[in-house]
Amino acid sequence: MVRAMLALIVAGLSTGQKTGIAVAGGLFIAFSLLSSFLAPRYNPNFPGRQLRWYIVVCIAAFIGMMATIVFVAREPETEAAAAGNETAGGKPTQTLPTTPGGNPTAGKAVFDSAGCGACHTFAAAGSKGTVGPDLDKLQESATTANRGSLEQFTHESIVDPNAYVAPGYPKGTMPPNFGTTLKPQQIADLVAFLTQK
Repeated sequence: MVRAMLALIVAGLSTGQKTGIAVAGGLFIAFSLLSSFLAPRYNPNFPGRQLRWYIVVCIAAFIGMMATIVFVAREPETEAAAAGNETAGGKPTQTLPTTPGGNPTAGKAVFDSAGCGACHTFAAAGSKGTVGPDLDKLQESATTANRGSLEQFTHESIVDPNAYVAPGYPKGTMPPNFGTTLKPQQIADLVAFLTQK
């Protein structure tokens, strides 16, 4: 039973974690063997007058091994725990909700009735607004923002437009209330219309 549990724990470790633990364990074992067998062979009174230093070194080796287990073998952050954390590029990443299936045709009607065309350029809607970002470049914006899939980024941009503001546009340009004035299905339809290939 214990062996099976240990096998599962070891199987869950990454190669880097296994290597770190193996190196720290190897050093700890080497220190133990040297101080138990080799040092007394050359100095029968070992540790003798250096007992205090030997105890300090033993405690330091033990703390080092425990620190290795705690910090090297810890589980990586899950996506939910990492939501909002920064990536190496300094951009925030988030796990955003997915939207229900939308109808692009109904989404065009939402685009028109919500007045999106007054602010955005979008060829599929025949609009040429320049107040907000060009929606024909939505995929590029989603990639730059690094906030989930194209659909997740589009959904967030509608319901919480100030969560990520495109470079060159001031915060607060887009009305922040579409998440409450539009029904979830209307938002899903609008997302489907904006992200259709």
